Amino acid sequence: MRKQKTFYNPLEARKYRLQRRSGNLARDAIYAFLLLGAVFTITAFAVYIYLFVVSAPWLVIRETSVRGVHELTEKDVLALAAVKPRQNLFAVNCNAVARRIRTNPWVRDVFVGRELPGRLVLIVRERRPVAVVKQGPDLFLMDTEGVPFKRWDTGDEADFPVLTGGGADGRMPAELTAKAVALLDELARTRDLDPYGAVSEIHGSTVTGFTVYTDAGLCFRLGFDNYGNKFKRLAPVMADLEKRQIKPAYLLIDLADPTKITVQPRRLPGPPAPAEPAQAYRT
Repeated sequence: MRKQKTFYNPLEARKYRLQRRSGNLARDAIYAFLLLGAVFTITAFAVYIYLFVVSAPWLVIRETSVRGVHELTEKDVLALAAVKPRQNLFAVNCNAVARRIRTNPWVRDVFVGRELPGRLVLIVRERRPVAVVKQGPDLFLMDTEGVPFKRWDTGDEADFPVLTGGGADGRMPAELTAKAVALLDELARTRDLDPYGAVSEIHGSTVTGFTVYTDAGLCFRLGFDNYGNKFKRLAPVMADLEKRQIKPAYLLIDLADPTKITVQPRRLPGPPAPAEPAQAYRT
């Protein structure tokens, strides 16, 4: 029995391809419609939850807690924060509140947080001044990072050493400022200078280093670095001066080379005094 031959019909093949494609398109359209419906439902639910939260009466701010202030007062911080009374806790823009508080020069950083059900927390990190630095004709408070952050005025605490020297424009270069901060940190830790008066001025030079003046009239030339070791070598020198009945006032004590310490009278304004030989101490 002969097999009947089949002939390829391009029209029929095209029709079958169109049918398959139309079926795939319909399926894809259904999937896309379902996906859009799911996205719309989730978005609508999220919006509903958000509106419910920001309008919930039990989330109204009942207390604003300010923490970490010393130079500033709570009233100062609250005025800067400018949070509306009876505002919803989650309706507060924390970043905007933080930016407003940072406009005060005493504020180094601030954290704004929420404590349920109705407390807004403002944690302030203030700058800690360690010196008064001269910049041109003005004096500025300088913090522990060497940043002059606020112009000094009569209402500010004055019990800080004055940092002078630097460039011809009256401004201290950044590298020298960093070294001055290290010296101030060492002075805050050591008690070796306590018997000789409070530090009133620190003069910095990119060539000769630092010279410390006390309110008792003493002047200590320190140079750069190794300050702790230099301070420790000071006690025997001062003891010898007392033994020689030399008053420890208006003296220049050169500690830049701790192996050879020299002591000589300071040059003060006025008529020139008779020259006196410098005392040298080798250690």
